[in-house]
Amino acid sequence: MKEFIICAAIKLDAQNKVYFGHRHNHCFEALNGELSWTLNRQEINKIKKTQGFITNTNRFVDRKEGLIIALENNQVLDKNKIRGDNLYSEDLY
Repeated sequence: MKEFIICAAIKLDAQNKVYFGHRHNHCFEALNGELSWTLNRQEINKIKKTQGFITNTNRFVDRKEGLIIALENNQVLDKNKIRGDNLYSEDLY
Protein backbone atom coordinates (compact mmCIF):
# COMPACT_ATOMS: atom_id res chain seq x y z
CA MET A 1 0.00 0.00 0.00
CA LYS A 2 1.34 3.40 -0.96
CA GLU A 3 1.62 5.79 1.99
CA PHE A 4 0.17 9.31 1.72
CA ILE A 5 -0.63 12.24 4.01
CA ILE A 6 -4.16 12.47 5.41
CA CYS A 7 -4.04 15.26 8.03
CA ALA A 8 -1.97 17.58 10.20
CA ALA A 9 -0.73 16.38 13.60
CA ILE A 10 1.27 17.35 16.67
CA LYS A 11 3.10 14.80 18.81
CA LEU A 12 3.97 15.38 22.47
CA ASP A 13 7.48 13.98 22.52
CA ALA A 14 7.64 12.83 26.17
CA GLN A 15 4.27 11.05 26.15
CA ASN A 16 4.30 10.02 22.49
CA LYS A 17 0.69 11.28 22.35
CA VAL A 18 -0.60 12.62 19.03
CA TYR A 19 -3.26 15.25 18.35
CA PHE A 20 -4.53 15.53 14.80
CA GLY A 21 -6.81 17.79 12.79
CA HIS A 22 -7.41 19.42 9.44
CA ARG A 23 -4.70 22.03 10.08
CA HIS A 24 -2.07 22.40 12.79
CA ASN A 25 -4.06 25.11 14.60
CA HIS A 26 -6.84 22.51 15.14
CA CYS A 27 -4.25 20.22 16.74
CA PHE A 28 -3.10 23.02 19.05
CA GLU A 29 -6.72 23.75 20.02
CA ALA A 30 -7.23 20.10 20.99
CA LEU A 31 -3.96 20.02 22.91
CA ASN A 32 -4.71 23.24 24.77
CA GLY A 33 -8.27 22.14 25.52
CA GLU A 34 -7.17 18.85 27.06
CA LEU A 35 -4.19 20.16 29.02
CA SER A 36 -5.81 23.38 30.24
CA TRP A 37 -7.44 21.34 33.04
CA THR A 38 -4.03 20.75 34.63
CA LEU A 39 -1.62 23.27 33.08
CA ASN A 40 -1.70 26.96 32.28
CA ARG A 41 -0.90 28.30 28.79
CA GLN A 42 2.77 29.07 29.59
CA GLU A 43 3.32 25.52 30.87
CA ILE A 44 1.63 24.06 27.78
CA ASN A 45 3.89 26.13 25.50
CA LYS A 46 7.00 24.73 27.24
CA ILE A 47 6.07 21.11 26.46
CA LYS A 48 8.35 19.62 23.79
CA LYS A 49 6.28 18.77 20.74
CA THR A 50 6.84 17.98 17.09
CA GLN A 51 4.62 19.22 14.30
CA GLY A 52 3.94 16.84 11.46
CA PHE A 53 1.29 14.74 9.78
CA ILE A 54 -0.60 11.46 9.99
CA THR A 55 -0.41 9.12 7.01
CA ASN A 56 -2.99 6.66 5.71
CA THR A 57 -1.06 3.93 7.59
CA ASN A 58 -1.77 5.80 10.86
CA ARG A 59 1.89 6.76 11.18
CA PHE A 60 3.10 10.12 12.53
CA VAL A 61 5.75 11.78 10.36
CA ASP A 62 7.50 15.10 10.94
CA ARG A 63 7.29 18.00 8.47
CA LYS A 64 10.42 16.91 6.56
CA GLU A 65 9.30 13.33 5.97
CA GLY A 66 5.79 14.63 5.30
CA LEU A 67 7.09 16.73 2.43
CA ILE A 68 8.86 13.75 0.87
CA ILE A 69 5.71 11.62 1.09
CA ALA A 70 3.46 14.41 -0.23
CA LEU A 71 5.77 15.10 -3.18
CA GLU A 72 5.97 11.40 -4.06
CA ASN A 73 2.16 11.30 -4.18
CA ASN A 74 1.59 14.61 -5.98
CA GLN A 75 -0.29 15.98 -2.96
CA VAL A 76 1.41 19.39 -2.98
CA LEU A 77 -0.79 22.04 -4.59
CA ASP A 78 1.98 24.35 -5.81
CA LYS A 79 5.58 23.10 -5.68
CA ASN A 80 6.81 26.69 -6.17
CA LYS A 81 5.35 27.71 -2.80
CA ILE A 82 7.13 25.05 -0.70
CA ARG A 83 8.98 26.64 2.25
CA GLY A 84 12.36 24.97 2.55
CA ASP A 85 12.27 21.26 3.28
CA ASN A 86 9.12 21.29 5.43
CA LEU A 87 5.52 20.48 4.59
CA TYR A 88 2.70 22.73 5.83
CA SER A 89 -0.99 21.86 5.71
CA GLU A 90 -1.49 24.89 3.45
CA ASP A 91 0.66 23.07 0.88
CA LEU A 92 -1.88 20.25 0.70
CA TYR A 93 -5.31 21.91 0.75
